[in-house]
Amino acid sequence: MVGGYRLVLPPGWGRIPLREGTEDAIRGIVTSAFDGSRGDAVAQVRVRLEGRLRELAVRARRDGAGLDLYLPVRPRGGAAPVPASFVVSELAVGGRKERREYVVGEARRVDYVLPVPDVPGRCLAAAFSTPTAVAEPRLADLMVELFDAVMGTFRWSEAADSPRTG
Repeated sequence: MVGGYRLVLPPGWGRIPLREGTEDAIRGIVTSAFDGSRGDAVAQVRVRLEGRLRELAVRARRDGAGLDLYLPVRPRGGAAPVPASFVVSELAVGGRKERREYVVGEARRVDYVLPVPDVPGRCLAAAFSTPTAVAEPRLADLMVELFDAVMGTFRWSEAADSPRTG
């Protein structure tokens, strides 16, 4: 029986579980992001970052359906973190495996719907979003390609514990 899922995240991305362990994950991400940096300015940025991550987690958790929030948490090569994220949610709907791509306002979105094997009427949805109005127009295309690659690693697991990323 399916009890969770696995996927491979790109370097620098992290997971915030939305049902249990949210606060610990947020604190871990913030601690990792600052790698022991100290000072009043750093403390203020840490507090703002923790607050922003909490806001994102609350929005992703809406209606109790959200399971996990994934987002870039560590800059690569000195670059600023990429504005992108995806949420994995549980749905009580019938359906078939599906991928949809569309634009809402200034955000490019990609949704995957994945029926849970052997559980009629249950699906997981992975909803990705990245701004289209970024300094480099090709960045949104690259982020969608990256998300598709991550979803290409998606596998159901039989473990009854929380989803795992590798």
